[in-house]
Amino acid sequence: MGSAPSGFFPLPRSSVRGDIPREVSGHHRTMTESGKPILYSYFRSSCSWRVRIALALKGIDHEMVTINLIKDGGQQFSKEFQALNPMKQVPVLKIDGITIGQSLAIIEYLEETRPTPRLLPQDPKKRASVRMISDLIASGIQPLQNLSILEQVGQEKQLTWAQNVITSGFTVRLLTWPPHSSGADPTEHGRPVLCRRRG
Repeated sequence: MGSAPSGFFPLPRSSVRGDIPREVSGHHRTMTESGKPILYSYFRSSCSWRVRIALALKGIDHEMVTINLIKDGGQQFSKEFQALNPMKQVPVLKIDGITIGQSLAIIEYLEETRPTPRLLPQDPKKRASVRMISDLIASGIQPLQNLSILEQVGQEKQLTWAQNVITSGFTVRLLTWPPHSSGADPTEHGRPVLCRRRG
């Protein structure tokens, strides 16, 4: 499988068949034999990074399965993975007997079922602000410069397209960021997780 990219924690080889895990074909299972939640992820996926950060901040021990979005034409398109997530996207989290897709839905579930430490502010107005910015990233920026969209844009225009989308979204993000934030508490406005964006 080669060397792992920086910041990537691969699943032990005993649980992996190539880059596709044995758990994928048995998608009715919700836990590994160790009883840990399973996160289906890819190191280039910023959505997956959000969930990984949330799991780390909450101290939730889990297994991670690599779904390579590029290799073999994209392993997310395999029948095995589509059985987990018909949208053919990562991340997917198996936890507590259920399978959850969409990073913000996963993080909200973790927050509701494992409330300590908090990822969202207690104040409803601040929570609304965090969710607004989170949706801006997850809906207004990211989908417009994902691989599936960039392929439609064409090779020559990909970089310009992605830069314009990201710049536009981040400009709005800066304008709407709570001006009273001191930044002393990393979870005060949900910054490390809900608004995480890589690249």
